[in-house]
Amino acid sequence: MTLRNFLLAWHIATRQNPRMAVALEQAIRGKDDLAPFQEELKKRLTDQFSQQLIAAKHVPFMTYVDTAYPPRLREIPQPPLVLFYRGQLGLLNQLTLGIVGSRRATGYSATALAQLLPQLPSMVIASGLAAGADAMAHEAALSARLPTIAVIANGLDQVYPAKNRDLQVQIAHVGLVLSEYPPATGPQRFQFVARNRIIAGIAHGVMVTEAEMKSGSLITANY
Repeated sequence: MTLRNFLLAWHIATRQNPRMAVALEQAIRGKDDLAPFQEELKKRLTDQFSQQLIAAKHVPFMTYVDTAYPPRLREIPQPPLVLFYRGQLGLLNQLTLGIVGSRRATGYSATALAQLLPQLPSMVIASGLAAGADAMAHEAALSARLPTIAVIANGLDQVYPAKNRDLQVQIAHVGLVLSEYPPATGPQRFQFVARNRIIAGIAHGVMVTEAEMKSGSLITANY
């Protein structure tokens, strides 16, 4: 098994457990013996795991050890070992601005983004495809003919919220949709917080439109 495929198997078998991902990442950085991890993986081999792994291999993905993996993303706490994607992977090499904000964003965010983005130099706009400010950011980017990256908190075959289905399809066609979660993974609350670190990790800077004091948007900005 190649290291790349081992990372995918570990990612699936451990259900994207942050502690176990960091342990393997540190072992790879330190060029440690991976035998203990291989033994642990064998313990987790089940029919369900095998089916999930087969499904995951049918989706384009990159791993922590691939040259396409963004160097900036390796520097964040708990970098994802695997990212599934649809779209133009080369966008990860371009100047990127992360835009986040409240799911209850007002017309202020939509107006501000519609006015600001056309004035920006050529760059990529990254957000999370959630309702509110995220969707506004993606829509404003597309209107301004700026490429956009959506980092979602579920599998690429899932859409949340459902009203963003057409937007997700459009971004996958002309931009890039990323997720650390394998196919058939539905959205859960903790996954939205987890994906924020990826937005921060691929962006050179993060802009917050509207956000509450204890919001995921401010968590993203603080990475």
